Amino acid sequence: MTPPVVTLFLRSSMLVVFLFCSFAEANAQTNQRSDPFDQEVPLELHGVTQALQQNNFDQALKLLADLRKDALKTRNRQLQAEIITSMKEVNRLKREFIKVKKDYETFLKSKDPEAARVISNFYCLEKCDWNSGLQLLTKSDSPELRKTAAADLKRPSSPENQARLADAWWQVAEAEKGKVRKAYLLRGRYWYLLARPSLPAVERVDRDKKLALIPLEADKIVIWNQHNAQYLDRGTEACVVTLLLQGKPVWRKATRIPWDQDAPACQTLNPPAVRFDQIRVDVTQYRGNGGGLGEIEVFDNKINVASNCSVVASEYWEDNPKHHPTNLTNGDNSGATGYWLLNNRKNGWALVDLVNYLPFQ
Repeated sequence: MTPPVVTLFLRSSMLVVFLFCSFAEANAQTNQRSDPFDQEVPLELHGVTQALQQNNFDQALKLLADLRKDALKTRNRQLQAEIITSMKEVNRLKREFIKVKKDYETFLKSKDPEAARVISNFYCLEKCDWNSGLQLLTKSDSPELRKTAAADLKRPSSPENQARLADAWWQVAEAEKGKVRKAYLLRGRYWYLLARPSLPAVERVDRDKKLALIPLEADKIVIWNQHNAQYLDRGTEACVVTLLLQGKPVWRKATRIPWDQDAPACQTLNPPAVRFDQIRVDVTQYRGNGGGLGEIEVFDNKINVASNCSVVASEYWEDNPKHHPTNLTNGDNSGATGYWLLNNRKNGWALVDLVNYLPFQ
C-alpha cells in the first residue's frame, strides 16, 4: 500500500520536476488535460511552481534557498544536493528566458504568430511544459505545426490516430534543426510507441525504421525498487545498469538501490552523453526471498524515452502477468499497477529495448 505522504527521499529525488509548469498568462482560464510528458510535483514546491508560472525566476531561487536552509537544519545531504541541482536548473532557465523575453512580451501584446512559435519552443524544450507549449503552437505561423499541435492536444486514443499523429510530428521535424528537431522527433516517438502494439506488422515496418534513426542519449536514469508492504520479503539491494548500442555495451555502472517497505524508493544515475538503444538492469543482490523492480525510467532532456518500450527479462515470478517485465515501462513507479519480480532466491536481468518491438511473452 502506498502511503498518502511521499517519503523524504522520494521528495528529494523529485525536486527538479517543479519545472513542468503552466503558461499562466496565456492560458489562465483554459481547462488543460495532463500531458504525457508531465511529472508529479510535490506539494512542498507549490510556491516555487507559482513563481515559475509567472517566469519569476528570482522568487523561485529565493524559495529554493529557504528550502535549502531547512535541509541544512535536518542535515539531509541528499536533499541539499537536489536543491542545489534545482537552483542550477532555475538559473539556466532564467538565462534561456532572457533570450526569448522580447518575443514573450510581443506575444502578450499582439499574439504575434512568429513570437508564439519562439515562446512555444521555450516551453516545450526548456521548461518541458508541453501542454502550454502546444497551445502556443496552435497560434504559431506554421500551418503544419498548428494542425499537429491541435491534434496532439486532443490526446488521440485509437492506435490509428496515434500513429497518424506520430507521422505528423516526424514530418514537421524535417523542417527543424538541433534541439527543436529532436524534441519533435521524440514527441512523435511517444505516440508511435503507444500505438505500435495494436498496429499490424505492415504498418510498423517503415515507422520502425524511422524510430531507429532517432538518436537517444540518457542524461538521467532512475531505477525504482519494488515494495510489497507487510510481507517485507522482496526487493533489490544492488544491480548493474548497462547501456547498449546495437548489442554492445557503451556504459556500465554498479549501484545499490534504496528500499522502503511500503513506498517507492529509487536510485538516480547520470551517465555520460553516449548514444544507446537498449538498457539492461542485472539484479546482483536481493533482500529476503527475491529481487524485483518497480520501473525503469531513462530521460533524454527531461523526456522519459523508456515509456511504453518493449521489455524482456530472464524470468518473472511464477509466470504471473502481474509481475511481467512490461510493468517496468508502463509509467507507474508506485507499484499499484504491478511490478517485475524474479523467482524465489534467484538473480536475473531485465532489458528495455528502445527501438524494436518485442511481443508480450
